[in-house]
Amino acid sequence: MPPGRPVGVEVDFVAAACGGSGAVGSVWHTGSSVQQDFSGEVRMSVSSAPGGDALNRIVHRYREEDSPALPIEVGLLRMLDAASCTQLDDDLREFASPWEVYEATGNLASSLPDEPGLYMFVWRPQFAFAVDGRPSSHGSFPQLLYVGQAGASRTGDGNTIRRRYKEYRRYLRASPEALWTDTEPITREQKLSRYLPLRPMEFWCTTISDRTKIRGLEKRLIRLWNPPLNDSDRPKLRGRLGAARAAWTS
Repeated sequence: MPPGRPVGVEVDFVAAACGGSGAVGSVWHTGSSVQQDFSGEVRMSVSSAPGGDALNRIVHRYREEDSPALPIEVGLLRMLDAASCTQLDDDLREFASPWEVYEATGNLASSLPDEPGLYMFVWRPQFAFAVDGRPSSHGSFPQLLYVGQAGASRTGDGNTIRRRYKEYRRYLRASPEALWTDTEPITREQKLSRYLPLRPMEFWCTTISDRTKIRGLEKRLIRLWNPPLNDSDRPKLRGRLGAARAAWTS
């Protein structure tokens, strides 16, 4: 196996969203902080993840405080549209390489493809259910936080996945203490600074040689998953209807 290349498991976000098995396309984990359990699945703990010790200290510091929240809103319309999900899955298979998954570390950039494509930041919380007869990854629930693109240029001189990753290192290195700030993040930069220090954090990427296909695939993934850290291309969702209440109380 070439040095720096990943080893790991198989999953597919689109297939998983649309009720499929999700066992499509290669997905990988790299680095010395990855642990492999007896079922053959690759797992990574907060304490072993780069930056995990700092996050653990912050969690202990604020253990008695109100918990910060990750604003997840799922747009059901596209998730329930099986034909649209299947078409997106087919297009990713046709135009994109199998997804690769890495630990989102500060020194990862040199191991990433210097090619155009799509990328995602995915947080994988610690807890996982033990499910009989299934790989351990079946009981975990990763959270897709951000979808981006590199090199969606018709001139052929666009960006690359490697270059784009370098722009996110300052967010990955930010203090986890920002999770307990009173001010809610509004801008893209504020959201990235607040939530990318979560651990374990994974970086998913796929290369796409036809640059004209990148932007459309990115937009469709964002509208399907509605990642909380993306600002543009998110789906329009209906407002919540709460219980009726008085306009004022005496």
